[in-house]
Amino acid sequence: MKARQKPRRKNANLALLFFVLLAAGSVFLMHFFGNLSLKADNLTPVNAVFDCTDARPFQKHSRYYLEGEWEFYYRQFIESDPQGEPKMSEMLNVPSSWAGNPLYDSPYESGGYASYRTYIKGFSYKDPVTIYIPNIASAYRIYLDGALVTESGTLSKSATDTWSTPSSSKQKILLTPEEHEIVIEISSESYSGLYLAPIIADHSYTQNYTYSFLGIRYAFIGIVIYAAIILFILGFLSKVRYFSGWLPVLFLCLAFRMMISTEGYAISQPWFFNLSYEKMTLLMFASTFIIKLVSLIYLQDELKLKLSKEFTAFLSAAFLLVVVGVSFLPTSVYNNYYFVVLQLVSTLADLYVINRLCQELAKGDPYAGRLCFAYLFIFAGITVDALYTNGMMPFLCSSFMPVCLSLFALQLTIIHADKAAKLFQRAREARELEREVEKANMAVMISQIQPHFLYNALNTIKSLIRRDPKKAEQAVIDFSYYLRGNMDSLTHTEPIPFETELAHVKYYCDIELLRFSDKLKIEYDIQEKEFCVPTLSIQPIVENAIKHGVTKKPEGGTVRISTASDDKDYIVTVKDDGVGFDPSTIEEDDGRSHVGIQNIRYRFENMMHATVSIESEKGVGTTVTIRIPKNSATQEQ
Repeated sequence: MKARQKPRRKNANLALLFFVLLAAGSVFLMHFFGNLSLKADNLTPVNAVFDCTDARPFQKHSRYYLEGEWEFYYRQFIESDPQGEPKMSEMLNVPSSWAGNPLYDSPYESGGYASYRTYIKGFSYKDPVTIYIPNIASAYRIYLDGALVTESGTLSKSATDTWSTPSSSKQKILLTPEEHEIVIEISSESYSGLYLAPIIADHSYTQNYTYSFLGIRYAFIGIVIYAAIILFILGFLSKVRYFSGWLPVLFLCLAFRMMISTEGYAISQPWFFNLSYEKMTLLMFASTFIIKLVSLIYLQDELKLKLSKEFTAFLSAAFLLVVVGVSFLPTSVYNNYYFVVLQLVSTLADLYVINRLCQELAKGDPYAGRLCFAYLFIFAGITVDALYTNGMMPFLCSSFMPVCLSLFALQLTIIHADKAAKLFQRAREARELEREVEKANMAVMISQIQPHFLYNALNTIKSLIRRDPKKAEQAVIDFSYYLRGNMDSLTHTEPIPFETELAHVKYYCDIELLRFSDKLKIEYDIQEKEFCVPTLSIQPIVENAIKHGVTKKPEGGTVRISTASDDKDYIVTVKDDGVGFDPSTIEEDDGRSHVGIQNIRYRFENMMHATVSIESEKGVGTTVTIRIPKNSATQEQ
């Protein structure tokens, strides 16, 4: 046993190593190619001047990223609130943070306010352009030649009065080849600087891109919410457990996380009372841990994972840290220090889950590998989004998170769709097997009834041969037809027309009338005939009425067979005025009395969804009433 577990453990470790390398490689490639693509149209400033004279011609799909050294004015609003001649603090690289940046030996604190200034000349383009900054966490204003171009949030020299909203309007401007001054004023409660470079782009193209971007966001969120609703409905209506009940909850958490992301700020604001970006960031990180917690509960429930007590305590403590941080810590402390700790905790939890999934995969679980692959999307998406939010990933990575979360949801949907399909297939096979067993049981029931019929008929013919050969001849004819019907019924277990069953009953009654002519009377009141009944279902009831009812009375009696209908049912009644009995004795099958009644009731219920009721009183008689729904009685199955 130990020798078998070594390869399994080795395979699990290799799978975990593969996952880590794949995740790290994905992050590296996104960062590398993202930066490469952003730098394609970058301009290199000289003394804070971007010279476009020798740049390639600007086109509709072109974008200039104003990356490089800008003039930096710490704690100065040089346009909106000039205090004399502005004093440049230093040349600062964009994008970067003015606090804690190892490139600069500066005393600048995190948060606060400042201004950036640069110049652009030689720009030539006939159509209007716009200058904007991709969604950043600071409030800002952009000025062109002293005129306000666009703004985002509420700027203030006081951190408490600053209101950051990572979205901005994009206004039309015309740039001429002459030199233009660009000033950006920034204020933030906790963030410091321009960690995404300003962009010059065609105005119409940028507007269309923004609308398309929001449309894609809405589509991703809508798809995940729709999937969650469908899963809730399926889980509520289905009798079979296709997936864990935590799956739709997880999907709603994913949609919520996509909604409150940085790039989804414009989508989420109407739902969250216009929270500032700092508050939204806290909610963002808290929701990340909620996703991790719910996904862990889902995996535990789906694969029956048994987590160690140590890991459970570790995760509970981490979740408590999240709650404490979001509730009590200042935003600046949370974003500068707490984020690193929480991200490390989150990564360790992810690695533990992946390791457990790899172990389940090594044990042969058919879904563990696919769930592990799906979990890769949620791990990579949330990790990249967290890095992007803190300015550690390029702008092109802003859409990576909703795409990954949508792919995660899609992968889970595919997994459970496949699982449901297999369950449906097994259920279908089980139903087919059940039908075959039912047919076999019915054949056995019918075959058990046959000897009793044969015994009575042969005894009747035997006695008639001596007394009345002519009647015996007619009895043989009737018996031949009757026997043929019985033999056919052995191979025909589906419902048959009532007229066929009635003919069978008449053959039987004719034989019994020959035997009990003085003591037996048969009456027919047939008002409805166009419906179906199980084969050999009415005749045994009539047989019981004759043998155990009428003929037990010294004077004999009458058996009345009638049919009728109402709005819903066809009604078959077999009534006798015989000796009667206690209906409770039907449950006590002695092999002689009430032959086949329970079998008949079973067949009517299962084949026709019909009901069989018996009323009897000793000395008065018995009435058997069969009510067959019209929607099943008219269908030959």
